[in-house]
Amino acid sequence: MTYLEFLLLFVVAPAAVLTSIVAYNQHHLGSRVWVALLGVSPIALAYTARWDQYLIAQNVWWYGEDRVRGAWLGVPWEEYGFMTLQPLLTGALLLTLLSGRSTLERSSASDLSAYIRGFPWAGLLFVTGFGAGILALRSGPEWTYLGLILVWAFPVIGALTAAAWPGLRTFAREAWITWIVSTLYLGVADHFAISQGIWTISSEQTTGWTLAGLPFEEALFFAATNALVVVGVMLFWTPGLPVGDH
Repeated sequence: MTYLEFLLLFVVAPAAVLTSIVAYNQHHLGSRVWVALLGVSPIALAYTARWDQYLIAQNVWWYGEDRVRGAWLGVPWEEYGFMTLQPLLTGALLLTLLSGRSTLERSSASDLSAYIRGFPWAGLLFVTGFGAGILALRSGPEWTYLGLILVWAFPVIGALTAAAWPGLRTFAREAWITWIVSTLYLGVADHFAISQGIWTISSEQTTGWTLAGLPFEEALFFAATNALVVVGVMLFWTPGLPVGDH
């Protein structure tokens, strides 16, 4: 299987189905539904591309030369597609779940207290990213990929969690389900891609830990990126909702 075929089967097809559901329910989902669904992708691409280029250059992971249609700056064209489409897939799943609610209202709280409650969790993620990430990067080559994920993703997840906390608190059920389902699904897809030789993860720059045969770092990567998408979509989406009394 080529990377393009993988992308069409595992990402484009389900994203198209979920996006059609979002389109059908767009009036119920509020005025900012398309900003939320489409706004995360270009930010994700801009933030991830240079980091991913560094990973490939350092041989943290590499792709099968016969599985891609070409590359730009060392990154396969299909990889840019994955960076752009994963936020669409995960974001559409979140909005699809939210469309099942009979009413969608944001909290009437307008003061800092609505955000301050999220600061401890945001601070924990931020500190973990920098502290544990730097410690990992200084602990030997086998910790490289783990450290790079922590430093790259967790501080941003922390900052976005603080900014999106009122929405995450109000719609916690949908946020958690989206994060769990999308992480499990993309983890399974990732395991399949590795088994097909579409890409390979370095054994020298990973811990060797596995989860159901999937390198731990890959599981962490999808857990982190899906968290980024969930909090990003929530941050874009909730200001368009009517204000409720809760």
